[in-house]
Amino acid sequence: MKWNNIARCMAVACCTVTFLFPLFTLAQVEIDQDHVLANMRALADEGRHKEVVQLAEQQLGMWPADADAQRMEALWLVSRSQQHLGDMTAATEAIQRSLLHARVIPDTAGMLRALSLMSEWMFDGNRFEESFQYSREVFRLAKVYGDPVLLRNAYNNLANRFLMTDQVDSAEYYYREGLGRVSDDDVYGRAIFETNIGKLLSERGDHADAITMLGDAVERMRSIDHTKLFKVVNTLAYVLHNAGRHKEAIDAFAESERLNQESEKDIFTTMENLGFTAEGQAALGDHEAAYGTMLQLEELLHEFYARNANEELLELEKRFETKLKEEEIERLDVENREQAARIKARNVMLYGSLALVVLALAAALLFWHNFRQKRRHADALEQLNVELKDQKNRIEEINALLQLKVLRTQMNPHFIYNCLNAIGNLVRKGDAVAASAYLDGFARLLRMVLDHSVKDRVPIAQELEFLRQYLKLESLRFPDGLHYTVDADRELIDDDVHVPALLVQPFVENAVWHGLATKVGEKHLSVRFSDVDGVVYCTVEDNGVGRKAAPERAHSDGSPSMGLQLTNERLQLLAYKLDEQGRALHFDDLLAPDGSPAGTRVEVVLG
Repeated sequence: MKWNNIARCMAVACCTVTFLFPLFTLAQVEIDQDHVLANMRALADEGRHKEVVQLAEQQLGMWPADADAQRMEALWLVSRSQQHLGDMTAATEAIQRSLLHARVIPDTAGMLRALSLMSEWMFDGNRFEESFQYSREVFRLAKVYGDPVLLRNAYNNLANRFLMTDQVDSAEYYYREGLGRVSDDDVYGRAIFETNIGKLLSERGDHADAITMLGDAVERMRSIDHTKLFKVVNTLAYVLHNAGRHKEAIDAFAESERLNQESEKDIFTTMENLGFTAEGQAALGDHEAAYGTMLQLEELLHEFYARNANEELLELEKRFETKLKEEEIERLDVENREQAARIKARNVMLYGSLALVVLALAAALLFWHNFRQKRRHADALEQLNVELKDQKNRIEEINALLQLKVLRTQMNPHFIYNCLNAIGNLVRKGDAVAASAYLDGFARLLRMVLDHSVKDRVPIAQELEFLRQYLKLESLRFPDGLHYTVDADRELIDDDVHVPALLVQPFVENAVWHGLATKVGEKHLSVRFSDVDGVVYCTVEDNGVGRKAAPERAHSDGSPSMGLQLTNERLQLLAYKLDEQGRALHFDDLLAPDGSPAGTRVEVVLG
């Protein structure tokens, strides 16, 4: 009888475990999904994008088939991380999968988010037709969804697409349609459309209508004390500047900067405010004030370049330490697996409290599993330690190269200092016409540098314009003149080919200051972009003294020049970066018939 009771108790315990186990497992899966999503969001916020992708690859396959909402969110995070990692193919695939899950649920907000991102990526990749298709789908869904903010954004985004492809009439149509659908209570929404319409009116010469519209927008924004007021005031100042009302424009730029510093402290708005203020002061004949404003802009640019250099230095450090991070992640994975094993052991103990027979069997299996797991982990850790020792010397060599990234912070102020010094000399001599011309050219060059510095690639026509403007300023400082040509194959310009921004200028600068500056006689410099079998080449050729004969130069105050050293080190860094990206860099020392140096030719493969 006693054994019968024991048997019945064991049977009840087994049935209880069998019933409770699926429920516990289901709850555990749901908790794990939320936990994984929280971890992915945290990693993305910290910029650890590679770990976001790795975590998704490990976890998504274990989620149940009906977890569409969670997969939609996870794949959205993966797509943004792949974008930051530069793998646009993987990013596009992830966002397309996120869109499919959003349609299954269905989740209209999720679909709008995915379609908007796909439209943006297609546009950035010059796939304009596909970009417009996605934008129109966003527009259609937003109208059906009925949310006023989403609909407002859809009108604005579609109009922006038309404007960026020079379809100005279509852009204005959708800006005005969007403005007509915004409620009077949505002051900021109205300001968005009025700002864009005002710019269009000003650029086609309707300054009065543009000023009236933007003035009304500014006053309404003041009534709600909106943090974006500085942007609307900045646009009003820009329109006043275009209309030739420079004194009013200068006051408006000053107010925009004050509001900017009280709210977002946006550095690009600050640069724009200072640049246009200097132009306005020069137009009014106040060259000393313009010179002072340009000094402020130069100091801000120095700070901007220094901060960018630090960010790029950190990025390069991360790239060179990838192996170490992978090893650290591997160790964390080992620890996570050990932690998972301990959790599993506790769960088995819980089930075992309901049935002693199940506990004994689970304990035996767990013991064997843990034994094999520890052996594998020990072997893995030993192998990682061996690889870590082998890479120590390599990492020490690479760390020396990291310091080269700060050279960009020194090189840009080097050229800016020379230009400002030349402007100052003209102002002190009283040559207002020459100072104004030099100042206008210098301000235009700085705007080009600022625009190019935030882009990875620019159209070749813009790169040609930038190099010509740079050489125009450099030629003004040569008493006997500088003969230069900057051109490209016609098909490259007609096809709107894009090239890496600010990559060619260091080679041109090196040719001017260390090849031609000390040459006696006519100075010639040519820059040529050409297409050879679908590959873009850039050739920079000068008839200077050659690399070996380039002398040490000193400043007028007797201090030694760092230009040659900085340029050479910068070229070493560029050569390393080009090789790393699969491109090529080649120097040729040109010789005269008698064997003497006759210049230098540099050939860069831009891809």
